[in-house]
Amino acid sequence: MFRLEILPARYGDCILLEYGSDPVRRMLIDGGAPGVYKRALKPRLKELADDERDFELLVITHVDYDHIRGIIELAHDDSLPFKAKDIWFNGFRHLPKPPGPKILAGKHGEELTDLILKNGHSWNSHGFNGNAVVIPENGDLPRIVFDDMTVTLMAPTLPMLADLRKDWEKSCEDIDITPEELEKARSEGKFALLGDEEQKAPEKARPDIEQLLREEYTEDNSSANGSSIAFLVEYADYRVLLAGDAHPSTLVESIKRLGEERLKLDFCKLPHHGSRGSVSSELIQHLDCENYIFSSNGDQFRHPHPEAVARVIEYGGECPNLLFNYRTRWTEIWDDKPLRDAYGYETRYPKKEQDGLTIVNGECQ
Repeated sequence: MFRLEILPARYGDCILLEYGSDPVRRMLIDGGAPGVYKRALKPRLKELADDERDFELLVITHVDYDHIRGIIELAHDDSLPFKAKDIWFNGFRHLPKPPGPKILAGKHGEELTDLILKNGHSWNSHGFNGNAVVIPENGDLPRIVFDDMTVTLMAPTLPMLADLRKDWEKSCEDIDITPEELEKARSEGKFALLGDEEQKAPEKARPDIEQLLREEYTEDNSSANGSSIAFLVEYADYRVLLAGDAHPSTLVESIKRLGEERLKLDFCKLPHHGSRGSVSSELIQHLDCENYIFSSNGDQFRHPHPEAVARVIEYGGECPNLLFNYRTRWTEIWDDKPLRDAYGYETRYPKKEQDGLTIVNGECQ
């Protein structure tokens, strides 16, 4: 059995992966934006028996609020037993140290670090011996085996982690406050979370795909997104890319290092919720995939951006399936039959918005 649930995580990510039988094993990737834990993740975890909440792996891809907040809420919830045999999360201790005084990371990364240490969790142990979850500069990509599941790390690189450290330090210096005051500063409009700099996409009544494909592409330069853990999951005959918010150029280089001209996949969870700077034509052209997952409700930045969707339609295979985790004004514009017929793609939405998408043994439910 192979089951992938893209939980309704608002403008973030929260993914539950189940595989095998007798026993079924589980992994949790990210916890979504504020409110997602109470509304979606906790009810789903409560459906499991106590002994089924001993997960093989918990992955926090990076420090952005829309990925980390639900995990912090889970860690604070004493009413719900939850264990993970290992946690993958690159905290400040894992970022390359430049010369000079040490400066603490942002509030939420430090809060999660404190919870990991306080509760004695295994941290970056399986496959990385407590060091950073990172791909090496040369050689093979890290391949980590979890029983019958193989996980191949596709991002981040060490330079990306170094960039993140610089931005953490700079964020403190620029606004002249201590790390503990970061959240207060953000609420007052003085500070944006790392990765929140992207401009909002304009509203469009009906997409002009040809015009969208002519738009100039500029890759996302957010250090937080660049630090994102992304990996290829292989189980039985299934291959899924969970791209987090990773930069597309990093993913393309990793695909090349795998020796595959095009990475054959059953499903791809697109990076950064389908933002214009994170879904490049080059990335899509390096994938041999028919099913593309867009994981956002568009609350913050109106993801997915039309340019990103147009690139998937143009370069994503003979008849790409656009799998939207929400039906919103940003996604329903693509559910236009004349447009679908003209460009040869299909769309899929959850039957109920509160459910998100569920994929079982390669079939979208």
